Amino acid sequence: MTRPAPRSRRVRRALFLSAAVFAGIAAVAPPLERLADVSFGWHMVQHLILFYIVSLLLLLARPFDLFTRVAPKGATAALVRAIRPLHVVARPPVAFFIFVAALWATHFSPLYELSLEYQWVHVAEHMLYLAAGIVFWLPVVAAPPVRPLAYPARLLYLIVALPQGALLGMVLVSQRTPLYSHYLAPTGSLSAALADQRNAGAVMWIAGGLIVLTALLATLATWAARERDFASS
Repeated sequence: MTRPAPRSRRVRRALFLSAAVFAGIAAVAPPLERLADVSFGWHMVQHLILFYIVSLLLLLARPFDLFTRVAPKGATAALVRAIRPLHVVARPPVAFFIFVAALWATHFSPLYELSLEYQWVHVAEHMLYLAAGIVFWLPVVAAPPVRPLAYPARLLYLIVALPQGALLGMVLVSQRTPLYSHYLAPTGSLSAALADQRNAGAVMWIAGGLIVLTALLATLATWAARERDFASS
């Protein structure tokens, strides 16, 4: 298989970056932001976009490569030295722990309710999801300057990560009382708030699982293509 020309790579990365910006704006701007304020289900959609989609698109855009093209060599070397200690978060066990901790701690701690009442906490929560999402995808995408992980290790990582969203979704669906009083206010109905909470659990369970499953299949397909290229060369 012929490797993409440099121009093609630049165009592709520009498209990924544009898509990341568009998805990020769509996630935090009206109408989704207004819907998220009154509905746990829509709030979960907002969080999944930031956690899984925007973070992945940013890594696929290869921002480090862009920086190295526009920055002096000294600045690039300084950046590499500065972020070298952070490479530990790209190790699968560390990335997996951060991924799971972000999912569970934010939904079963006072942080989530506080984010519904205070705008600055809400913004901080969004930044947390974006950062945790970037960490989650690092072992899979291995965007420079992170060293790429072997494909079998990437697949194992995604297989272990796949059921985590489903587990959280199951817990949300199985609750008999609303977790957050904020969502009782729009309708004043306990049954409506519970139905909305179950919708949020279903979004996490189904949509989150489909995103990770798609990444797993794409990684498997990429590995198979690389093996075919190696065998034919």
